[in-house]
Amino acid sequence: MAIDPLQTINLSAERMDQDGPAEIIRDFTYQFRSGSFYHLAGPDRGGKRLLLEVLGLLLPPDSGEVIVDGCPISDLGIDDLGEIRNRKFGFLFSAPFLLPSFTVLENVAMPLFKIAQVEASEASVITEEILEIVGVSGIATSLAGQLDELDERLAALARALIHHPRVLIAELVGSNMRDGEAELLLSTLRASSRRLGLAVIATLAPHLCWRQADVTLEVGPQGVEEFIR
Repeated sequence: MAIDPLQTINLSAERMDQDGPAEIIRDFTYQFRSGSFYHLAGPDRGGKRLLLEVLGLLLPPDSGEVIVDGCPISDLGIDDLGEIRNRKFGFLFSAPFLLPSFTVLENVAMPLFKIAQVEASEASVITEEILEIVGVSGIATSLAGQLDELDERLAALARALIHHPRVLIAELVGSNMRDGEAELLLSTLRASSRRLGLAVIATLAPHLCWRQADVTLEVGPQGVEEFIR
């Protein structure tokens, strides 16, 4: 039986905000499955941002458990948590954070040497595969600083996928992008998750109305409600 890449049991967390009400998650129990796209929706400061950070192991919960590939992580130290985050998770942030003087290929391949520590020949094969999946093979030798907005985000997506993570955490997808380009990025992200068999958990830019997620988790003061497409 396949193990779900991410699971929560009675997860609770709270974060105070001086500019508004606290973000609160209470007793959230859920199984995130491979190959599915999960959209965290809901009001600003309603808890979706907090939940995304806890699920990405960027913040510890106040109580409850996060389970990664069947292994509870609550008793792990900082170094072990960092190792799991590096190897099991990919991150697509609202800004691409590419190195402008490096090519797309160099930006994408970098985690293979830093995290996976693979040989150059193997890195080349893996990088070509991911560039093809994301659809940016044609700009592999372009400098990142010369890319347009969409190609920047696609290159950042390829970099997030390069080490074949089990979970991809995506923050405010489509920020500062036109609707059509943002929808293309989201569609590529969803197709990539299915092809590679990973769970995507994402928040979207406020201006987007994209309804192709496999599951929407509406996060608010009353809890988390699931809507399946």
